[in-house]
Amino acid sequence: MTQQKPVASRTALALTGPVPERGRYLRITMYIRKLPGITDEYFHAYWANNHREAALANSTFAAKIRRYSQYHITPELREQAARLGGTVLDFDGAAEFWVESLEDWEAIWGDPEFVRILSADMANFVLEPLHVTLGYDYLVVGKDWEAAPAA
Repeated sequence: MTQQKPVASRTALALTGPVPERGRYLRITMYIRKLPGITDEYFHAYWANNHREAALANSTFAAKIRRYSQYHITPELREQAARLGGTVLDFDGAAEFWVESLEDWEAIWGDPEFVRILSADMANFVLEPLHVTLGYDYLVVGKDWEAAPAA
């Protein structure tokens, strides 16, 4: 049986402020990979055009979403990211969605039409599984943005 090394004790530094308050919106981020056998150009063009339009055509999505952005990661940018240090995540993109509540997101994902159409469409360019995070923004530098009005 191997003996575990003791963890070095560390005195916590004094805090200089409170825990940040949750922002107005929740942000869901879905990290995605392209299907093998399709080009990077096809993946990015399909996602930016065909898939975007399929999502925006859904009335529940249009009514509940406050912001939707696509974060496109090309092979060239992935290579450049290696110069930044750390481990480069192996994804081709990330979709970011801002909603007012988790219930709003659950309404979108619970809409049978949305699930049917978007699941079928994702099969054209996305390799499953999706990798998801849920959190809130704490703006440190820059200007806040105005949310899209509810449809």
